[in-house]
Amino acid sequence: MPTTQTDLTLPGLVHDLNNVFQTLVEAADLLATDAKWAALSRTIQRSVERGRGIVASLESVEQTAAPFETILDNSISFVEDSMIAGRGPRIVFACEIQPGIELRRNWAWERVLINLFSNAVRAMPKGGMIHVRAARRDGEIEIVVRDEGPGIAPEILDHVFHPHASTSGSGLGLHIVETIVRQEKGSVKAANGAGGAGAEFTISIPEEPQAHSASV
Repeated sequence: MPTTQTDLTLPGLVHDLNNVFQTLVEAADLLATDAKWAALSRTIQRSVERGRGIVASLESVEQTAAPFETILDNSISFVEDSMIAGRGPRIVFACEIQPGIELRRNWAWERVLINLFSNAVRAMPKGGMIHVRAARRDGEIEIVVRDEGPGIAPEILDHVFHPHASTSGSGLGLHIVETIVRQEKGSVKAANGAGGAGAEFTISIPEEPQAHSASV
């Protein structure tokens, strides 16, 4: 009896993922025929488009820069969609973004923000506000994400980026954040707000000269 071999090359995996995406699209189209499920159908469609975008970026040899506003909007949209699907708490985003900031590997930076936002949502089960700031400082780009939850437990604050340091979620979200930031030659710090209220994450990465010159 012949054995079935799985194609683990990137083109093979892309082919398999696109088949999965197509199945989800067909399911979303079916849901869209019922007004009761129309919003969920749109959520699935948006998630499929994000998945296809990630796959396209993995296939691309050239990593072009994307505006931080676009990366932020996509990340917020993903988190809002996940809350709709799970009937999550009401979360409001307060964003203060300096214009013209661009980052390479937009899919990776979306993953960073999504993980930080997801942690914040879990920390605020009754809802709240997530604050996001991004600005240039002395040749670097500084991104700050802060929530209004109870803050990070003191016993894990010093090793919060270690795998499974947190018991919420998979315990890998913040480790993934640090890994991606380091790949971009940057650093990320975790802290609590005044009186221990709210967790705050500060990312600093070198700004690429071409990204800055292209925006002025």
